[in-house]
Amino acid sequence: MFNFFKSNKKYEPLDKELRKYFENNFLWLMQEFPEPKIEERRILTPTISDFPIKWNKSRDNAFEALKIICSNMELDPNDIKVDFYDNGLKDINMGTSVIFIESDPENPEAAGLYHHEKIDGKYSISLDDALLESPDRLIATIAHELSHVKLLGEKKLEQNDEMLTDFTTVFFGLGIFNANCSFQFYNQTDRWSYSNLGYLKIDEWAYALALFAFIRHEDEPHWKQFLSKTVKSDFEKCLKYMIDNEEDIFKFDDENQ
Repeated sequence: MFNFFKSNKKYEPLDKELRKYFENNFLWLMQEFPEPKIEERRILTPTISDFPIKWNKSRDNAFEALKIICSNMELDPNDIKVDFYDNGLKDINMGTSVIFIESDPENPEAAGLYHHEKIDGKYSISLDDALLESPDRLIATIAHELSHVKLLGEKKLEQNDEMLTDFTTVFFGLGIFNANCSFQFYNQTDRWSYSNLGYLKIDEWAYALALFAFIRHEDEPHWKQFLSKTVKSDFEKCLKYMIDNEEDIFKFDDENQ
């Protein structure tokens, strides 16, 4: 019996240019942040052992989470100033500092803000009070804002790159949260709704996480159990692709070097 619907096309996650973007930037991050070694970096998971916090939707929860995330990202929490703002706030007076706003492109409200100037010797971030309702989104947003600190605050970059900032959360072991929060469905009484967070698409998060596992020689990483169903499915396909095409990973054409 003929199978007219079977494709012989070789599976390739993303397009080549985008794959090489992630691979090249992964090597760059390893060069800029060499310690601890990538194999020794801790992956934070949504468990009580990694986040021993009694979640009660308070701002104290945000500060507790900040300390844990700072430790994983080699930052001193005392160097980070955190402000909170109301979800409905339209106008925030930031003086002369440059602001990078994290939000759904279709949603004018921001989940978090990074102020690209030190204030009183501290890096300053602002968090939407609404994040206190969702520990995962709170953690993901803090991780993204602190990635700005690592890249821009520590002078690793001169210009903001939001995709690289998202990718940096993977490098520092927070990728589970940011990937899972990149797209979430909510089952309401009369309809399905969704929200998204961050700048990478699900398949891009999957490739970034697979790259992280691949370079750590993790064929079956224990932490993949914490990925959402959609992210996990794409992650497994990406990782299999890397293992099956090991010679092509981190291989760059002359013009891309």
